[in-house]
Amino acid sequence: MKNENLPEEINQTLEELWLLIEAKERSYTNFQLNNQQYSLLTLIIRYPSSTPTELAEKMNITKSAISQQLVKLEVENYIYRKQHSEDKRIISVELGEKGLLYKKETERFMQQVSENYYAILSPEELTNFLSALQKLTKVFDKL
Repeated sequence: MKNENLPEEINQTLEELWLLIEAKERSYTNFQLNNQQYSLLTLIIRYPSSTPTELAEKMNITKSAISQQLVKLEVENYIYRKQHSEDKRIISVELGEKGLLYKKETERFMQQVSENYYAILSPEELTNFLSALQKLTKVFDKL
């Protein structure tokens, strides 16, 4: 028997999990950032030396919106903009002093999360869960 509500329950659970992870990370790291700034810093950590245009594309927001958030992050020393050595028109975004501290704190938080994963789930369960999540990601990529 096919449970038609199952995909909806999966989506709701994923949303609840995301919100819970975000809330726990914020309370653990205790940085005063808005949602876009958290997401933006996460992208800068994952994709070092990205351009503002690349970041805007990854977040699916305008270059203007990215610029506004970058200015705020730059003023607070989370990031700095660096001119490309050969092509002065290209600007990359790098982590500043506070950004590096943020990265260190999030890594510490993720280490704690990983330890909790292994305390509750076996390596096989984690592998199967990751595989299922990767398949779900492909579902959304096709939309």
